Amino acid sequence: MTAVATVRRAREAGREVTEADLDAIRNICRCGTYHRIRQAVLEGARRMR
Repeated sequence: MTAVATVRRAREAGREVTEADLDAIRNICRCGTYHRIRQAVLEGARRMR
């Protein structure tokens, strides 16, 4: 839910989601799938257009 809110805030500001935006999300899993989760958030952001 935090990722969706982050994407929406970026869109409202008229910009794309950045790595800095993802870094600001503190509750994304830090396990071995962390990189894939970040990729999934970016892909989801692209699909939300």
